[in-house]
Amino acid sequence: MKIKLLKAFLIMLLSPCLVLAGNQKSRLDILVNALVVCPPLDHKRGRRGAPTRFVDNGDGTICDHGTGLMWEMKNGEDGIEDLNNPRDLDNNYSWTSLADGDDTNPDGTAFTDFLARLNGEVASSLASEQLGGHSDWRLPTSAELQTILDCSLGLPPCIVDPIFDPTAAAAHWSSTSIATLPNSAWHVDFGNGIVMGFNKGVGFRVRAVRGGR
Repeated sequence: MKIKLLKAFLIMLLSPCLVLAGNQKSRLDILVNALVVCPPLDHKRGRRGAPTRFVDNGDGTICDHGTGLMWEMKNGEDGIEDLNNPRDLDNNYSWTSLADGDDTNPDGTAFTDFLARLNGEVASSLASEQLGGHSDWRLPTSAELQTILDCSLGLPPCIVDPIFDPTAAAAHWSSTSIATLPNSAWHVDFGNGIVMGFNKGVGFRVRAVRGGR
């Protein structure tokens, strides 16, 4: 616990400009529980944090040096789904499958297809096809999704930085279930900035993340 608290203090010290649509407790929760995969640059060399918060890693991923999270980059913006390409902007995925009679399990296509492909777990995929060479991609929590949400410009999509282009101005699933409605989960809408719950069987857009928790 001491190590996590120290890590959280260092990230907060080196990242004073972190913006989160939500309360300060949510921000602290992310930092305290963070497995930092995109750490700030070494400030001992005279540089305070990274030169910019978001960095294109050149392999289909983005580092957020504010939160320490790594994000998937999207492509294929043509209005047509291509489920063979998990990074296609137009793809929709469900949170749960109703085939097993349980509408609370994380067994929808967001997990069995989207994340499986990014992590190289689909039988036809090779390890080299893992996004960025990583096998720990997951759906972000609602709080994590909101760290890249910004509607201040007034034009959709409500994304915090152009580096995330293309981004669908649409609802994106989070991994966070609604405590009082376990058959529903929170989604974040990058079209209007609204965060609300919806039935897990519905198909929404997704964006993967790694690190944290």
